[in-house]
Amino acid sequence: MPLTTPPSPWRLSVAPMMDWTDRHCRFLHRLLTQHTLLYTEMVTTGALMHGSVQRHLRFNAEEHPVALQLGGSEPDELAKAARMGEEWGYDEINLNCGCPSERAGAARAPSAPA
Repeated sequence: MPLTTPPSPWRLSVAPMMDWTDRHCRFLHRLLTQHTLLYTEMVTTGALMHGSVQRHLRFNAEEHPVALQLGGSEPDELAKAARMGEEWGYDEINLNCGCPSERAGAARAPSAPA
């Protein structure tokens, strides 16, 4: 069955980078260009379920368009975290299914070694 989803309007995006693409870095990137999709660092579902939601999800309105990248292995928690991201006004929700980082391993993301 062919996909009917239209292609993304963003020809260029700044990938999520651990300990780098925080809201301050994204603000700087947005000053450089307004035609790029920016990503957050990966936010684990555990951080949102048990930590400060505001700390992990706040961003400046000037950062739009901005995508929230989520990492986790529990579908219910990923769904809840995605709804949180939508409520906070993210333009896109990205589910991390292939990051070998220690943070992804701690979150038991699907690609993390057991």
